[in-house]
Amino acid sequence: MKVENWNNLIHEELFEIAENLKFEKNCFVIAHNYQFMEVQQIADYVGDSLQMAKVAAETDADMILLCGIKIMAETAKILNPNKKVLMAHPKADCRLALMKSADDLRKLKQKYPAAEVVCYVNSPATLKAESTITCTSANAIEVVNSLPKDKEIIFVPDRNIGAWVQFKTGRELFMFDSYCYVHQDITLQNVLELRKMYPDYKLIVHPECNLDVCKNADLVCSTSQMIDFVRKNDKVIIGTEIGMYDQLKFHFPYKKLVPLSSRMTCEDMKKTTLLGAVQALYFEQNEIEVPDEIREKSLRSLQRMFEIN
Repeated sequence: MKVENWNNLIHEELFEIAENLKFEKNCFVIAHNYQFMEVQQIADYVGDSLQMAKVAAETDADMILLCGIKIMAETAKILNPNKKVLMAHPKADCRLALMKSADDLRKLKQKYPAAEVVCYVNSPATLKAESTITCTSANAIEVVNSLPKDKEIIFVPDRNIGAWVQFKTGRELFMFDSYCYVHQDITLQNVLELRKMYPDYKLIVHPECNLDVCKNADLVCSTSQMIDFVRKNDKVIIGTEIGMYDQLKFHFPYKKLVPLSSRMTCEDMKKTTLLGAVQALYFEQNEIEVPDEIREKSLRSLQRMFEIN
């Protein structure tokens, strides 16, 4: 199909173009929960990091368009080496993922040579390649509990998820000093103030928040688990990136929902627009490649996680 005057197209026209392109190119579109709602609406699947990885591993499409950030597109490519994997935006990256390098992890491994290395899935492929097992925010506690009690454990890169897992499991974890800026800026004071304003509301937060914030929540969970919680509860404070609140308000308009903070906005997640995503698919732009050696090592780490689940 031929498209002209892209900038004059309205949302409904872009939705129609996206549906036609997905059929013509046999493309499967995956979007993260933090994406704009209009981007989520062209996706075949919307979910958290673990769900995205699983559906990426299972699709029989010829092409994947990932509406999210680079590390998520890399995971899709690792699981689908023979498919063309596109990013909806070429520069949507992750500050957390870029704080530490594979060299930094190799140095940490030298200090603890017998340690299992648990790597949060929202990490570069180069970091996954240096790990022994991957985890997500949904299964990090389960993954750590699956490891032998006498094993030392390195947990990278997010120190806040690591602190929460350490608190819940009682296992000592050796960690980087890396964090997600979106969640790091939320303080216990923010939580206490909102609790006073909404005393009969439940508070759910993502484990990328500080440990004292997590300890004061009714539930610490992944974004997909937040959806399940809101489905069963009517008054909820949403403690993660604002896109999750937007999605929940869209799907549950009758629920009384409050964002923990409107400041919780990921600039990289918000780089993807509906127009940009459709153009990426139309022109087959922003293709992701992962070197074979890195891909094979990363795949072993991911597969071990899937075996536990």
